[in-house]
Amino acid sequence: MDFQEQLIQIVNKSGAHSAWGVKHCFRVYHLAKELSSHLTLDDEALYTAALLHDTGKYPVYAIKNIDHALRSKGITANILPQMMFPLLKIPKVLDAVENHMYYSEPGRSDEAVYIRESDILDNLGNIGLMRLFSLVGQDELIQTPEDAIERARLLADALPDKVSTKAGKRLAVKRREETLRFLAGIKRQTSEYAWL
Repeated sequence: MDFQEQLIQIVNKSGAHSAWGVKHCFRVYHLAKELSSHLTLDDEALYTAALLHDTGKYPVYAIKNIDHALRSKGITANILPQMMFPLLKIPKVLDAVENHMYYSEPGRSDEAVYIRESDILDNLGNIGLMRLFSLVGQDELIQTPEDAIERARLLADALPDKVSTKAGKRLAVKRREETLRFLAGIKRQTSEYAWL
């Protein structure tokens, strides 16, 4: 089994909800590549960070009351040397994993910046909405469809300002508009959420 397949297996065997599972990781990786196409990033570090950035959230690895980004960093720091990952690249991966959340400052490396941008953007627009509604009843903050709608509104208002690159900002505006169109439609079609 090659290195990339091993990373996929780590995610697939972790009990990850599909909102944070391997397809989310793939979207983060590919969007990071797209947004950074004008740069030359370390693809191995980018891919590794994308696949491992949420491990601390997964049931097999999560620890209650520990920030999942910090937990993910610790897991990644333990896993990569065992997988014979190039030691000189590990700090770049750890930077991206630790600083991927919207409430974090962007990391020092370009890889960290674009992993963070892509993770933020995966919470907006059609894909962000799909992820939110898949979590109804599965996440303590999203117990009802109304909770998902409120969370979508909060993310649409807050996340575009967290994006720092030009390409990311352009996409954030488009995805915010997608979210707001959806919310306006739901409001109209449910008598202002009364029939939701």
